[in-house]
Amino acid sequence: MLTQIKQSGVTLVELVVSIVVLSVAVVGVLSALGTLVGRSADPMIREQSIAIAEAYLEEISLSRFASAGSCPAVLGAGGRANFNAICHYDGLSDSGAFDQNGNAITGLTDFNVTVSVNNSSNLGSLASAVTLRIDVTVTGPTNETFSLSGYRTNY
Repeated sequence: MLTQIKQSGVTLVELVVSIVVLSVAVVGVLSALGTLVGRSADPMIREQSIAIAEAYLEEISLSRFASAGSCPAVLGAGGRANFNAICHYDGLSDSGAFDQNGNAITGLTDFNVTVSVNNSSNLGSLASAVTLRIDVTVTGPTNETFSLSGYRTNY
């Protein structure tokens, strides 16, 4: 007597369908990873912009407060190394980031920095003559703009 052995396996149609389903899943995962990898430098550029803006704002805030009244024009030539008052920074526009002596910082040449210093009356009872608002704007290599503002009073 012949005994029948039950055979099990996968048909060609089942194999093709499983390959198609797996291919669709792999394409979806790889396209998501491609998007993440392509934009992975953006947070680093944003953090660098913040660090540049903070450095400029700190440098400006630590400068001497000019006499009361509106900010005077930048005095004389010689660049940033000769800035000795907050108002001297008004209108500063650097193509690339620079230190307080005007020396270019290596690796940050693709960033642009602009500074605006204006009298402000946003601090309530303080007169605008003794309150300055400092706005530092940094534009990164991806043209993303980051602004940081601070106030300095003459007290």
